[in-house]
Amino acid sequence: MQALGSIQSTVFLLVVVAIFVFAVVALISSLRFTDEVYRAADKRTKKFWTLMLGGAVLVSFLGLPPLNAMPMFITILGFVATAVYWLDARPALRQVDRGRRGR
Repeated sequence: MQALGSIQSTVFLLVVVAIFVFAVVALISSLRFTDEVYRAADKRTKKFWTLMLGGAVLVSFLGLPPLNAMPMFITILGFVATAVYWLDARPALRQVDRGRRGR
């Protein structure tokens, strides 16, 4: 039974670290676009996404062991915000940005 607990702990650690990295990379990606691109893509504002993703980075960092200062469901909320950026906002931002650079 001890080995099973060790495997679960390792998987949990990998998942939480992956969420943290996912959020950090999303934050860096979001900072590359101008506020004009956000407005043109109709995806809120750069400030909104910076705060949202910055919060996701913070809660995912605080959820890392040994801190474990955040309940897992809050870390998951940060993951959801990050996933919305990757799956909805970023593709629209890239499309608008590509169109502007092509001119």
